[in-house]
Amino acid sequence: MIRIVNWLLTRKCNLNCDYCAIVKNYPQKPKEYPDMNHYYSKEMGTDVILNGLAKFLNHNPDCFHIFYGGEPLLRKDMADILQYCHRHEVHYTIISNNTVHVQPIMRNIIEQVGKIKGYTASIDPIVVDENTPFSDRLSKSKQGLEFLLEMRDYCDDVVAEVTIMREDQHLVYDLVKLLSDFGINSDITFVDIAKTEYYDFSNVVSDTNLVQRSPELANQLMNILIDPSLDIHMKNFLIPATYAILPSNMDCKIEKSLHNVSIDADGSVRLCLRVRGVHTPENVHVRELIDSDGRINPIAHKLIVKDKNQYCKLCNHTCHLMSKEIEDKNLGPDDLVHLDRR
Repeated sequence: MIRIVNWLLTRKCNLNCDYCAIVKNYPQKPKEYPDMNHYYSKEMGTDVILNGLAKFLNHNPDCFHIFYGGEPLLRKDMADILQYCHRHEVHYTIISNNTVHVQPIMRNIIEQVGKIKGYTASIDPIVVDENTPFSDRLSKSKQGLEFLLEMRDYCDDVVAEVTIMREDQHLVYDLVKLLSDFGINSDITFVDIAKTEYYDFSNVVSDTNLVQRSPELANQLMNILIDPSLDIHMKNFLIPATYAILPSNMDCKIEKSLHNVSIDADGSVRLCLRVRGVHTPENVHVRELIDSDGRINPIAHKLIVKDKNQYCKLCNHTCHLMSKEIEDKNLGPDDLVHLDRR
C-alpha cells in the first residue's frame, strides 16, 4: 500500500541553487533524461493533479502527500489544489524554499483557503552560529525562520527541515532547541550526494560534506534523544535509523513493497525522489498508477524495481524510511505527524 506520495508539482523555481538539479540542466544529465523545456511545456495541469489525488484517496485515504518543486508556490493553481485537499481531507505538507519572494504568495493562498495543514522549509544549523560571516545561506535561513514564526498562526504543522552537513553538525542540538522553544517542529536529515548522473534531485557530487558516524555526532544526537523538551519529527525512530545508514547507505527495498512513490512535474512516475530512473517515467504516468478500483498498477511496480536495480546506488533520504515504518506498523497520518512529538 502506498503511504507517502512525493509530488514534484513544478520544476520552476525563483532560485537557482548550485546543489539543486531539479530546476536546471545539470552537466552530467543522461541522454535518456529530457531537458527542462520538456518539464515546462508538459507540466501537469490542475485536472491531472486533482484526479491523481482522487485516485490515491481511493487507494489509501490515509496517504500522506508532500508537495515539492522546484518551488510549488509558483503554481498559479496552488490554492485550488489545497482547497481540494481540505474538502476531501487529504493529508499534506508543502515544501517551500520560504524565501521573501514566495512569502507573499503564501499569505495570499492563506487568504483564499484558510489555515493550511502543513508547511515545511529548510533551516540550516548555521543560523545559530554567531561566528559565521553573513552569507546567502545564512540570510535564507534567517528569513525562513522569521516566516515560520509567522506561519505558526496559519498552519497546523510548521516544520523546519534541518539538514546536517559535516561542517555544522556541532550546532544541531542548539538549533533544534531554539526551534522547539519557538514552537516549531524539526525534521532532521543529513546531506546526501548524487552518486551517478541518474541522481537528478541533487547536483552535489563531492562527498566532502557527507556526515560520517563519529563520537561527536553521536553525542549531539544522544543529547537530542534524551531531551524531552525537543519537538522533533519521529525522533526515536528516525535519528537512530538515519545515523545507522551514514554516510549514504540506505537500501529502501522498494522491490518488496511499493509504500512510497514520486511524481514528476510532467506527471510521470519516478523511481524515487532522488533518482528519476528511465523505464518507469517513460512508461507510467500518474493517470495509470492507480486503477479505478484503487489498486496499484503491477507494471508500475515492476518498472520501479527494474530502475532500482539498474540506477540506484543507495542514499540516506528519509522519506522511504518514514513510509516503511508506517507500512511495517500500519500507522495512520496522525502518527506520521505526531509520532515522538511532545
